[in-house]
Amino acid sequence: MKLPKHLSFHGLNFSPIKPLTNTQSRPRKRWQRQLAPLLALTIAIASFGHGMAIAAERLRIRFGPLETTLEIDDLERFARTGKASGDLELIEPFLIPEIRELLLQRVDIDPEIADDAIDLLLESSAGQRWIQMVLLMIPDSTVEQVKAAIKLAIRQAEGLSLIGILKALPGETITLDATAAIAAASRLNLPYLEAQILRSRLESDLETETDGPFTAPFDPALPGSYPVRETTLTLADRQRDRDIPVDLYIPDDPKSPLVVMSPGLGGDRSFLTYLARHLASHGFPVVAVEHPRSNRASLSDRPVSLDLGQLMPPSEFLDRPQDIRFVLDRLASGDGDLRVPLDTDNVVAIGHSLGGYTVLALAGAELRLDDLREVCGDTPEASRSYRQWLGKAPADLLQCTATQLSGNRKNLRDRRIQGAIALNPVVGELFGDKGLDRLDTPVAIVAATEDGWAPAVTHQLRPFLDLPEPKYLITAIGASHFSATDPDNPDVLDPESENYRVRDSLESENYRQLLRGASLAFVAQFTPEAIAYRPFLTGAYAQSLSTPTVPLRLNREIPKRLARWLESTRAEITRRD
Repeated sequence: MKLPKHLSFHGLNFSPIKPLTNTQSRPRKRWQRQLAPLLALTIAIASFGHGMAIAAERLRIRFGPLETTLEIDDLERFARTGKASGDLELIEPFLIPEIRELLLQRVDIDPEIADDAIDLLLESSAGQRWIQMVLLMIPDSTVEQVKAAIKLAIRQAEGLSLIGILKALPGETITLDATAAIAAASRLNLPYLEAQILRSRLESDLETETDGPFTAPFDPALPGSYPVRETTLTLADRQRDRDIPVDLYIPDDPKSPLVVMSPGLGGDRSFLTYLARHLASHGFPVVAVEHPRSNRASLSDRPVSLDLGQLMPPSEFLDRPQDIRFVLDRLASGDGDLRVPLDTDNVVAIGHSLGGYTVLALAGAELRLDDLREVCGDTPEASRSYRQWLGKAPADLLQCTATQLSGNRKNLRDRRIQGAIALNPVVGELFGDKGLDRLDTPVAIVAATEDGWAPAVTHQLRPFLDLPEPKYLITAIGASHFSATDPDNPDVLDPESENYRVRDSLESENYRQLLRGASLAFVAQFTPEAIAYRPFLTGAYAQSLSTPTVPLRLNREIPKRLARWLESTRAEITRRD
């Protein structure tokens, strides 16, 4: 199934939804809402200051065959005070409160790496998309002018924003293409750019010093010797009216612990087939669970008019962990086809994307809806306002659907979960400032710098700082949101072409080799073989599998310099909010 164009999620290609206005604002017509991003960008241009070449007295806006001009002074005044005056009063109906939020959004950049980081960004696919976006918006500019503007914007503000780029463009008369600007306003994914800019820093700061080439008596990424029986079942949870498909991978004479897997939004039980078969071949039974109202089939049946915030019911944030609980209960009962000797009291949970959230919640992370509402708003309409989707990643919007749940805090802990591996997890603000502190099991977090769905900085790196020990961080520099999943079973939300998936699969093969070896070593930590597998949970092992295309890192903690920067940018975001 091909994803509808309005749900393109990779990198900056996050196409627009039809946002709702704040419930406290007066009702607005559809054409007013669609033009609001244009006004946000127009006002951004107005906030430059008269000392720059771009600060002309008037700004020409082109909308199809129509053109209009506005006084820069009036736009500057609105950017500063929020009050419309002069010519701006004529278009006041467009000036919804959330427009000014766009003006505050930026990517913070460590000044120590600014020059190198921006050079790498401009060479990357994300940087090229930014340049093309600005060229479409400001058709009279050139590639070199845009590149120079980006560099100048970073040097002047120690950060990157659309406002800063436009401020730095040369010219006394600026013509803004409104049609392109409307589209561009919805394609900003600043958290993704943040990870892109930080890429060189991650590669160097997360590198572990080694005494020489990594050596070990065996290779945990190679298949094991256990014969494996694969079975597919559908378990009916009549109390919740959910039919839950599961794939069982049962080795002869299975070991403990049991491994349970949870896919992301739009994924099914085949999302990690390669990893399930690998773990089972080493004696560990695996059950891959499919969540019925957020799986591939459920998204295939949704009307194409739905926006991202309506792709799944908010109850899935509660039902997904309960699906795992129900499956474990059925496996423990040993009835019918489930009559296999599995240790359901000792379980390691592995999840990808929204499944990463699922396994963290099962491991003890507390869902903090009160904290989430402070970020998203108190109502469904507020959580889907411009403030939430302009400049944000898709997972940032998805998390806000949870605000519709009742209550303030949810503890979904299942004591049978002894450890969790979260691949590209959707974390964001779901657990608030303190929810991750409640975890009391070992956790491994996997992040990828090319992740445009759940960007590494906001959904994995900053949350990793909040995790108690023992914890592990695997970072794949250059990998995407879907690089960790089975290459033969792409997720329905993966919008890229077949050629891209083949290329990504080939480039990420060593990454999946690391995940096979490190996941097996993590599971083995709950067995008498723990010491033998411990070398495969080290930076030396990860770096031994690195390639120039996808450098790999494994850390027990984030180095202090990088941690300080992550904390400082989190504090800056909190102050701006």
